[in-house]
Amino acid sequence: MRKNLRIFLYFSIWMAVCLVAVVLNIINVDWSHTNIVNGIFIVVVLGILQGSVFEFPVQTIVTLIVGGDRRENEKAPADRLTLVLNYNLLATSKDDIDECFETMYEAFIGNLGPNVSAVLVSATNDEELKKYELEKRDTNRAIIYDELFREGISFSQGDYESMDSQRLKNVWQIYENIDPTVFVREYLDDICDKYAREFMVLHRVSRVVRKCGQYQDLMLLSEGESEAYSYCDPEYYGKNARPYGQPLFHASDDVDNVFERKFDYTLVLDADTGVPRGAVTELLQIAAANPERGIIQPAIKLHCKSNDTIFMHLESMRQGIYEPMTNAITAFLGQSGFFGKGLIKNSVYIDKVIGTKDKLIERVPVDVLSHDTFEAAILQPLYAGSVYLLEAPSYNYITWNIRERRWNRGEILLAMYFWPNAFGRPMRFLQKIFQRESFNMTKVRTPSKLDFVSSYIAHSALRQMFMKPLLLLYIILHISVHLRYRYASIIIVMFMVLVFPKFATCNRKNFKGVLFETISSICQFTPEALVGTVRICRSWAANISPNVKWIPQRAVEEEFKHSNPFVSSMKHLWGYSLFALIASIAVGLFLEQAILVVIMFGSLFLLPFYTGFTSLSSNFKCSCVRERRDSYRVNIEDGLQIISTTGMYRSLGTLTNNSFKYDPFIYKSAK
Repeated sequence: MRKNLRIFLYFSIWMAVCLVAVVLNIINVDWSHTNIVNGIFIVVVLGILQGSVFEFPVQTIVTLIVGGDRRENEKAPADRLTLVLNYNLLATSKDDIDECFETMYEAFIGNLGPNVSAVLVSATNDEELKKYELEKRDTNRAIIYDELFREGISFSQGDYESMDSQRLKNVWQIYENIDPTVFVREYLDDICDKYAREFMVLHRVSRVVRKCGQYQDLMLLSEGESEAYSYCDPEYYGKNARPYGQPLFHASDDVDNVFERKFDYTLVLDADTGVPRGAVTELLQIAAANPERGIIQPAIKLHCKSNDTIFMHLESMRQGIYEPMTNAITAFLGQSGFFGKGLIKNSVYIDKVIGTKDKLIERVPVDVLSHDTFEAAILQPLYAGSVYLLEAPSYNYITWNIRERRWNRGEILLAMYFWPNAFGRPMRFLQKIFQRESFNMTKVRTPSKLDFVSSYIAHSALRQMFMKPLLLLYIILHISVHLRYRYASIIIVMFMVLVFPKFATCNRKNFKGVLFETISSICQFTPEALVGTVRICRSWAANISPNVKWIPQRAVEEEFKHSNPFVSSMKHLWGYSLFALIASIAVGLFLEQAILVVIMFGSLFLLPFYTGFTSLSSNFKCSCVRERRDSYRVNIEDGLQIISTTGMYRSLGTLTNNSFKYDPFIYKSAK
């Protein structure tokens, strides 16, 4: 079936179901006992709400028809393609840096090859933290050198079984015809040093365009541009514009190493995004078979350990349950969104998103948070569901709520650019009033024109976000409207959202998990009509307020790890419980037939208890501080035996900690 026909069928079925629902809603209203204005109002509200909700059953039907299995993408040889693993960090503590370097090391060492580099682009401000980042880089370089040196010794002795099979193929095999003694004395040090140098840290000068600007500047540096030429025009960006000709990065050997390397691809990653062993090779092979694609979007897999919180396991379970629908819809529509983490083709990205000195494009707005929406609209990512990146789920409901609020703020900013007159102008007017001297008027240089499918994908999060205030509005309105089947509409809505999609994903193997996740979703999302609306209001206020302060997710995690989760949950959510208690009493005294309101307030009252329970570990015990990096952190004096004579560790620079010690046994055994 051709793509255009598939798209026509998909949206035609969706619209037809919505129209049928509107007709049934009109019939369901008892107009003889209902005020005409209230009746029309609830039909409109319910029609919009159900219009968003019926997206789920349509996706379910598509999944049942085309199948939710992972598609194997076409692949081609990619031996000549180069790639940089790009981690982006804005650290506020050493824990942030430790976590990022742990993840970056595992990604680099697990995908080591002659065409792979790893670069952390840091926007950290604190000078002490910057120094710590360089210390961590040097320590990791030492670990990489030591790991490769030991492996090189094994290779020279023919002990292939003790070596990593992937590195044996990608790193060592080309040296198999060299005499072992010559290899150890003349080649091994240079090989280890070369790969250690490819583990780099760049400190960015500007913070313009946030994370998106970090990897944009990395691409430009790789192409031979060391000074800023993008986002420098005050006419478009006001006070957010950076000086033309400003260095992209603070001078360092790593900057010189990246300059004019002309990497073919950049694998953009967050500080906590893991890359499985061998994933880089697979992504490059898919990219080689699809050279016209600007973005290859791998699947995102939420992973957690056995002793992580119940909430983390639920999030991972939920993602696994809905993965088949993602596979089916991206295959059916032939297009995917960009999740902010994926493989970007540098030349295509620069040509279509950034532009050149002579012809600037700058499609990403300078103040936007959800940059990936604009990038996806232009580059139309190819979904590679057979390859996945790793990401940790939210620790508990509180950190999930913080993340959702941040995303909601980004979606509101997007709406200002999607509808510049209807929504953008009123928002700018309010910003000007509340921000006063700090107000900064910005414009996008090149507006992005979205086709029909791109618009559908781009507005997906907005549709889901505004379902919550619409649901709250319906719950309030239904009190004053006489319906023939009073609870039919809300039952259908909840069924379509929480139950019907499971028909496409439930099977004998996962039915227990599906049942558990469904019950959990009812507990978590029933209060969302009110909590989600409050979240949107706070996000909207953050976009017009001059002073915005977010609670760091890591701080919340540490609080829960060091205290009773039920006490901490009540500390964060007591206001909702108190409001629910008072409101429930008022509803019981003054309103009749308000069972939906009572159910909403009841679930809202219990929200702290749900949060506390799901903050327990999977064995129903309070979480405690764990050694999260046992496999990575090594005691430098006792755990590492690293060759570091004066001339050997050329890649390390000056180590500020204890020097690494030479292990004579390894070197003698090589001889």
